Amino acid sequence: MSNPITTWIKACMETYRDREEWFEDRVASNSVNSQKFSDERHGPFKPHNVYQSELRARPNFRPNAAISSYAGSEAGDAGSFRAVRYYQGKFAERRDEILTDVARNG
Repeated sequence: MSNPITTWIKACMETYRDREEWFEDRVASNSVNSQKFSDERHGPFKPHNVYQSELRARPNFRPNAAISSYAGSEAGDAGSFRAVRYYQGKFAERRDEILTDVARNG
């Protein structure tokens, strides 16, 4: 007479051969999938980095003013390089003010 729990555990356990077959299948499927990605990316019908390019006829980029009072100025175009340059300049000015204040007052 054997323990029913032990019998159930042994019946549900994977064998070493089952694990090895599963591993081989997984490696083979990953190899196929990676080759598919490589073929899709470097195929003769698609240029390099095609998945990164904008495929729409009219890309959805319009400069939007983050704050209406800044509309029409460098700071007005949210997410643009001009706005970054504007704010970096303002931050540099403020930093210089703080440094001169610290230098004077200690």
